[in-house]
Amino acid sequence: MGPGSTGRGAGTAASGSGTTGSRSGTTGRGSGTTGILLLLLGAAAAAATPTPSTAPPSCPPDHLSCGDGSCLSRHFVCDGDRDCRDGRDEAGCAPAPPCAPPAFRCRDGSCIAALWRCDGDRDCRDGEDEAEGLCGPPPPPRPCPPLQFSCGSGECLARRWRCDGTPDCRDSSDETDCAPPPPCPPGQLLCRDRRCIPAARACDGTPDCRDGDDEEACPDASPCPPPHRFRCRSGECIAIAQVCDGRRHCRDWSDEPLKECGVNECLEGSGGCSHGCRDLSVGYECVCPAGLGLEPDNRTCMGPPGPLLVAARHQLLQLGGAAPRLLQGALKHAGPMDADIHRGALFWGDPAQGRIYTAPLAGGPAVPLPLSVSGGAPAGLALDWTHSLLYWTEPGRGRVAVADPRDGRQRTVHRDPRTRPWALVVDPPSGFLYWSDWGSRPQITRGAQDGAPPEALVTEGVERPQGLALDPLSQRLFWADGRLQTVSSVGLDGRGRRTLLRDPPSLRQPLGLAVIQDWLLWTDPARGSLVASRLRGGSTPDPPRLLAQELLSPEAVLVLHPNRQPPGQNRCLGSGCSFLCLPSPHRGLGSAPFTCACPDGEHLAGDGRTCRTGDLGRPGGAGGAGPLMTSLGVLLPLGLTVAVAAAARTLWRGWRRRSSHSISFSNAAFRKVPEPPGGAGPGDSQWPLTAEEDEP
Repeated sequence: MGPGSTGRGAGTAASGSGTTGSRSGTTGRGSGTTGILLLLLGAAAAAATPTPSTAPPSCPPDHLSCGDGSCLSRHFVCDGDRDCRDGRDEAGCAPAPPCAPPAFRCRDGSCIAALWRCDGDRDCRDGEDEAEGLCGPPPPPRPCPPLQFSCGSGECLARRWRCDGTPDCRDSSDETDCAPPPPCPPGQLLCRDRRCIPAARACDGTPDCRDGDDEEACPDASPCPPPHRFRCRSGECIAIAQVCDGRRHCRDWSDEPLKECGVNECLEGSGGCSHGCRDLSVGYECVCPAGLGLEPDNRTCMGPPGPLLVAARHQLLQLGGAAPRLLQGALKHAGPMDADIHRGALFWGDPAQGRIYTAPLAGGPAVPLPLSVSGGAPAGLALDWTHSLLYWTEPGRGRVAVADPRDGRQRTVHRDPRTRPWALVVDPPSGFLYWSDWGSRPQITRGAQDGAPPEALVTEGVERPQGLALDPLSQRLFWADGRLQTVSSVGLDGRGRRTLLRDPPSLRQPLGLAVIQDWLLWTDPARGSLVASRLRGGSTPDPPRLLAQELLSPEAVLVLHPNRQPPGQNRCLGSGCSFLCLPSPHRGLGSAPFTCACPDGEHLAGDGRTCRTGDLGRPGGAGGAGPLMTSLGVLLPLGLTVAVAAAARTLWRGWRRRSSHSISFSNAAFRKVPEPPGGAGPGDSQWPLTAEEDEP
């Protein structure tokens, strides 16, 4: 089969050699012998030069001929872009249909959602929706905490990431105006992150540079990547469009195999492919629907169990079927996401609006929850499906909050301005939360669902923990580090840490993370892809495979599988809490299973269940005794004991002073007491007083 032309500007542009114009008459004086000789020479040259054809080469029927002779696919005709130099592809086009309200029309005639206007993203092709005349001057960047760098795009990053050779800001402003790195010593190789490694470690199959650039451009690396290039058996690398076009481009004619050109192998049993088959110029390839990937046999499509949900900037998509299914569209910014699988409810956050929405999983209108969320948040979202509680993170305020999504009652469970909590997961059976922290000391943190003080779970070997996922079956926590370009896991108690994947090309910017059984999935916003790898029970994982691509800035990924949310006992049934009931971790024999909580600014009354304002009352209560009350129960008896001991000592010293007399002289003080029988000694009337005994 012939490949044809499918791209923009396909075909052959008109070109020619020889004369493109003629000159008539004389251009100066002197029409004598010299002029006649020049005319004769010009005539001879014109006779010797073939006259070029003035007619441009014909274009295929599905292409438009531009005025300069080039051919343009009719797919790009009347699309709002001038692709022909003379604008012939946009001439005589019908006016664009009106946009359905509420919508914003771009200059090229396309329509975008009105809420995408002035949101910081260029949605119109020419960026008209973000023009300063429409949106006003951009706001000044917010100040960053100490030891952090302010990106031109608004983010705050660790200062040590400035000028390290790896762009971390969205606009790469952390790598501008950098001094050139110092040269490496002889025998060493300079990495992009400005570190030096032994040159012998380059191209050894193991990345030693932080972003793996020591394994790039190696001699055995293929410089002819498919599917857009074809490697000849004689060594040449040609465009795939040059295969089976009837002309020789390879020295050995391997681009024109007689038995394969013009043959569609997909017509016979779909080429043995389990799902889809695509015919190529030479041979064929098996293709999989979005959410599935090819197995090593290159014929069978496999994927994680259960449908996949992906938050792709302005859309929420469900993958895994024959075609992607749109759950929600025309969103401003679809960020973190979670779902109640058993009740069929979907929750997602919009950091651009500072809101959290809910909608049925089966489809339906989105409803904003009546919650107070700061701008730029939430960054992480996690649902406690057992107790119907929704937790989220606000990095700008160092805050982790909780709410009842049914009526919007909320409270802060953790706040520390020095931290930047990001991704978040919850483990209802244990009563613990886990979140990644991008603060001045990056770490993985564990906190109690009832708001007890958190603790650091992982502090070493953590640079920029982004995606976070919890596997309830293996009782392990997984996280992706966008700085180290790794995926690691650790037990829920902080022990048994492992590095599962280190793949710089596939882990350049992992953001969302999900784990189900032995499948690990993550999103890559920079490449617009969803990637997966099979862990194979702790052995060497499978190489990463693409499950979906050409997604618009995908962030969160979610697997809809019942194993993600095992059933559990609701410890808050019958709690009697007037505001919120938060499950508590097991703290020992007889510990309370829950804590009654109040809104920010209010406190528990003496009964440990109702809230009141004004006096402090009881700051917490877990079935009548919260973590703070437990501490008070230890400190109060200890304080009373110390007070009683101090009072007894004071009384004893007073009694001693009353039962003795002293006379002061210029040199010393001597005690007058009855002389004991047996002579002088410590009770002698002239035994000097100690400094302690002489205290008034």
